[in-house]
Amino acid sequence: MLEQLLFASLHNLHLLEKTDKATVVSDLMGLQAQFANNPKYALQIRAADYDEETWGEGLVKTWTFRGTLHAVRREELGLYLSAVGVKETWDDRWDLDPALKPHWAEQLCSWIAAGITQRSALKEQARASGMEPEVLKKVFHGWGGLLRDMCSRGMIAYAPGTGKEFVPCFDVEFMDRRTARQEVIRRYFQTFGPATFTDCAYFTGFRQREVAELVEQAGLPLRSITHQGREYYYLNQLPSTGQIPDCLFLAGFDQLILGYRERSRFLDEEDKTKVTTNTGIVFPTILLRGRLRARWKKERRRLVITPFRPLTKKDEELIAGKAGEIFGPELQTVVFAPPLS
Repeated sequence: MLEQLLFASLHNLHLLEKTDKATVVSDLMGLQAQFANNPKYALQIRAADYDEETWGEGLVKTWTFRGTLHAVRREELGLYLSAVGVKETWDDRWDLDPALKPHWAEQLCSWIAAGITQRSALKEQARASGMEPEVLKKVFHGWGGLLRDMCSRGMIAYAPGTGKEFVPCFDVEFMDRRTARQEVIRRYFQTFGPATFTDCAYFTGFRQREVAELVEQAGLPLRSITHQGREYYYLNQLPSTGQIPDCLFLAGFDQLILGYRERSRFLDEEDKTKVTTNTGIVFPTILLRGRLRARWKKERRRLVITPFRPLTKKDEELIAGKAGEIFGPELQTVVFAPPLS
């Protein structure tokens, strides 16, 4: 049964067969972007039309599920912001006077639209325009400040990539929060299913009771299978049983890992701390014959593989070959570090 659950996940999350970038980003409901290169790697692994120079076109970054940065399709920005919830009035978050926020938000929007898009350049422009030092510190707070509030309202968003650059967002189509959440739940069980309501709540940040209510309100025709006393729900048909590849790479904070609270379909209990840290970091990892067995890190043209336990020569050759398929000419060497245990 675990193999069936894993095969369905790998299939639906586009890890078995590549598809176009837009489909990948929509189906996965964005790509976690707390570390800027992770969305790029997620697409390099999954998207048939991946291009090193243009992979970020049509995408923006903003805070969505679980209050974390995700790269999403620009035309779907309204869906995710609506699901999180857009505040009707300005508040005093960041210890900023709500009466000041609209004025400076309008100024920042106009500067970004005029081409002053880098965070550092915006800060200098604000200082030159008379923003007081205490206000400046709060507007450009390290955890987001007023710029984050503007992102949550769909006024601006981050450009994808490693630079702290903003883009203006015009004509964002918002919707009723309940309707948006129903659509998110539908997409979750269509792509991440079979999954439990607990898994869904973990991924979305919604309460588990609300997940059940949204399913009922939306009239979702969920089907289910049972494994070890847990009921796993999905939409449409399960993919036909097929062979799980011997080797698959996953990006850091990959949606396969973030999509489930209960990860036994691909992760052994004793390896949990090798995949995620206590602070919530999720490493780039490698699936060997359906189980997470190693971490990887790209350092320019060098790929460092850190296995959880000693690997056979055959497994090392398998990993190196898969790395060559993914990264191509940009990869010069593959190095195997000592095992973590």
